[in-house]
Amino acid sequence: MRRARVTTTALAGVGLAGVGLAGVGLAGVGLAGVGLALALGSCVAPAPPVPESARGVSGAGAPAAPATVSAAADWTAAPTKGSPGLDVPKLSGHELLANVDFSSGKYVPWTSSFTVPGNGRAFVKDGQLCIEVTNKGKNPWDAQARHRALTIERGHTYSIQFMAHATVPTKLKAKLGMAGPPYKEYWTDTLDLTTRPQTFVGTFAMTAPDDPTAELAFHMGGDLAADATTPFSICLDDLHLDDPRFTPSRAALAAPVAHVLVNQVGYFPRLPKLATVKSAAVTPVAWQLRGPGGAVVASGRTTVVGLDAAAGEKVHLVDFSTVKTPGRGYVLAVGADVSHPFAIADDLYAKLKYDALAYFFHNRSGIPIAMPFAGDEKWARPAGHVGDRSVGCAPRAGGAPGCAYKLDVSGGWYDAGDHGKYVVNGGIAVWTLMNQWERAQVRGTERAFGDGKLAIPERSNGAPDLLDEARWELEFLLKMQVPEGQPLEGMVHHKIHDKDWTALGLAPHEDHQERLLFPPSTAATLNLAATAAQSARLWRKLDPAFAARCLAAAEKAWAAAAAHPTEYAASGGVGGGPYDDRDVTDERYWAAAELFISTKKVVYSDALHASPDFAKVPTALGGDGVPTSMTWDHVQALGTISLALAPEALPAAERAACRAAVRAAADHYVALMRGQGYRVPFAPDAKGFPWGSNSFVLNNAVILGLAHDFTGEARYLDAIADAMSYLLGRNPLDQSYVTGTGARPLEHPHHRFWAHQASAKFPPPPPGVVSGGPNSGLQDPYAQAAGLGGCAPEACFVDNIEAWSVNEIAINWNAPLAWVTAYLDERAR
Repeated sequence: MRRARVTTTALAGVGLAGVGLAGVGLAGVGLAGVGLALALGSCVAPAPPVPESARGVSGAGAPAAPATVSAAADWTAAPTKGSPGLDVPKLSGHELLANVDFSSGKYVPWTSSFTVPGNGRAFVKDGQLCIEVTNKGKNPWDAQARHRALTIERGHTYSIQFMAHATVPTKLKAKLGMAGPPYKEYWTDTLDLTTRPQTFVGTFAMTAPDDPTAELAFHMGGDLAADATTPFSICLDDLHLDDPRFTPSRAALAAPVAHVLVNQVGYFPRLPKLATVKSAAVTPVAWQLRGPGGAVVASGRTTVVGLDAAAGEKVHLVDFSTVKTPGRGYVLAVGADVSHPFAIADDLYAKLKYDALAYFFHNRSGIPIAMPFAGDEKWARPAGHVGDRSVGCAPRAGGAPGCAYKLDVSGGWYDAGDHGKYVVNGGIAVWTLMNQWERAQVRGTERAFGDGKLAIPERSNGAPDLLDEARWELEFLLKMQVPEGQPLEGMVHHKIHDKDWTALGLAPHEDHQERLLFPPSTAATLNLAATAAQSARLWRKLDPAFAARCLAAAEKAWAAAAAHPTEYAASGGVGGGPYDDRDVTDERYWAAAELFISTKKVVYSDALHASPDFAKVPTALGGDGVPTSMTWDHVQALGTISLALAPEALPAAERAACRAAVRAAADHYVALMRGQGYRVPFAPDAKGFPWGSNSFVLNNAVILGLAHDFTGEARYLDAIADAMSYLLGRNPLDQSYVTGTGARPLEHPHHRFWAHQASAKFPPPPPGVVSGGPNSGLQDPYAQAAGLGGCAPEACFVDNIEAWSVNEIAINWNAPLAWVTAYLDERAR
């Protein structure tokens, strides 16, 4: 549940800091930061992150520290003993905490967490971690700081020590315990703070089973702050969690960050081959390409680019396009710096194109994710949310029932890191998969995704597997339509998700939250009209009955949207993102286009020709001018693309106009790449890189691919290959943003089930999952704690499960990854 809208909305401190890894779920919300915790026993999970639709595309970034925290005379005094009389062993030096004194100016891996209505911020000042509380919330945990991923072992004795003080007298609860349900506490103490620093100590012997994902947390909200007037700050320093028997685990070391940046998968023999070198040299420097055996196979001198503003660094380019000999284990050397090994081969994405599609099976709701389709036992799980077969409506304001019926809304795909299912994000995602098939049909290359090609249960049913996977979502979308005889008949419910936010480290079948249907919206209704109409023509010969059902639902949705043109999803919310959109002219055009292609009816022809979006593909969306053509709340390009592909829908001149619009957009993205050191068909908007920037790179690559199809011009194919190079490691962070791919792959995306970093009982992600990537807004507390404030747009990223504003995943982000990798595997050979 995430979704940042392409708007000028900045995050309004809604307290989504509490959304950390413990329980974050993003969903399409247009709000700044949704947070709320799930009360369980005496503790609560921190609020989940805001859904993509819930988050603003751009944000202000990490907050700056105040000039002065407190003017109290004793604020800087030497600490006094806050725990007199306690007999605590001396520290042995076997430290569990990764940051004890904040001397670096950063406080990662400590994070803040605020659960709505709690709110505040964290910062480092004078070598102390300070938590400013602007709303204390209702519960002690509604405002807190915490350090996670601590291994607490049975039979070990621990010593705890820290300094704390506050700008006003207040209480602080320190606790060491479970980071998730049932939040068992192994040690706790509630302390009285004043402005004078005090050193507090404690000790305990662990009697519970080993806990490899425990947390040390400091709660300061609710009744703990009953006598405190907000805003107030609590500052911590010299923190220690000591275990004389502690031995740090030898985690697998990641490959070091390279200064010679390449596509970590490789390059196609016949396409250009560019690498980027971090260098401030003002003159070209020598380079060597070494073959698989270590011999120099090419050499030359770099081209000086200078400052790449989006990367925030000076770089050079290396062009080794003359090398076309296939092989694996090539490396590029510039002085003492050497790139990661890479291949020159035609089959670079032969596996990744299927891995990217496997994402959708893994995130299916209502069906067991079983072997052999899961790929490995660690990813297998029981069916999730089987209770979605009977879901009622969320109550209206004041408590009145939202509707008089319950719907079977089982199936579909989980949207992102949470367990919500959203029609408007499902719409663009399923359209992208169906468009991938429709384009392949036009070119006669659809066999690569025919029956038996994907690891899904339907692989032997006689229908193309790509369409089978899309149908899983389509069937869910159809179920979201308001039944006959009910108010707003034919409209489509906007979303279904949990009543409250849930914590990280939660398998779908273990989520026992009440599920709720949310009111129908015009945007959702038009999404169904468009995708069901598209599906109808694709299934017409394969399954006539299903095709007829899709078309009937599409036309009914079109009529309902015409009768109710201003039913808008509410902003904000709890348990899921809003995905709110108050301009549905683009959805109306898209739906008209898909319905016209499938029916050739005059009513739809009239509607699409009357639309201001007819035969247009935008290249800047929202008030900040995000340089892209499509996202979940800007879908006009989808209609134009479908019209451009359809062989007999429009007169030749109008079809040519649609194709020209695609080409013009592609020209814009090619132009953006000029002068860049990393050659990305994207650029910062007015506020830097937006939420989910990698998805915009991929959507722009779709436009580039279509332009190459329509024109045959090599520059578009070269540009789409460059887009993948950026995503697979040729970027300032030397980061492959795709799991299981490259020398430095993505490892810890924000996801409830693929939550191994949060809890060892859960698996890591499977291969083929793309991260949302750099986001200048830095809306989550982990990214802020990592000291990313002021980062260059392409550097605003950290691979951590708690960093949901930069490292979430989503169905409408993996869909274009599948499209683009399949395209390159077909066209770049």
